[in-house]
Amino acid sequence: MSTVNMVKYYFYRNKLPDNPADLRNMVALAYQTARDMKLYPRAILIRSKHHKTTTINGKAGEDPKGWHLTFCYKDDEQLKNHTHTACHGYTKDESSWELLESTHVGTKPDSVKRRYSKGASVRPGSEELDEAPDVGYCHFL
Repeated sequence: MSTVNMVKYYFYRNKLPDNPADLRNMVALAYQTARDMKLYPRAILIRSKHHKTTTINGKAGEDPKGWHLTFCYKDDEQLKNHTHTACHGYTKDESSWELLESTHVGTKPDSVKRRYSKGASVRPGSEELDEAPDVGYCHFL
């Protein structure tokens, strides 16, 4: 039996990558990271490019696990409840796209505020995001 899982990919307004290869790689890593814990993500917000910082106990600093991208994903239930799961997809370095490890924070309300963003929500509504052009990505189980 095969299953098609349609996923929409979003970026914060004006943060969509210019390079098509970067877009494809970010989408692939986002999907792999979300799938590591969730069976069927429906919407994924790609929140960052490669970076190695994080917040631990309320303090910003270097992430001990290293380079990663940050995402928020939603499954069917989270779409209905206006919640999401934040996660990191760790890579070997700033130019690698292979998922080494993922971490996932529990479900949070979409209204949670971003740090350093003048009160903007971590996961704003679709009207405040740019949707990535359709990118075909699949895997075999």
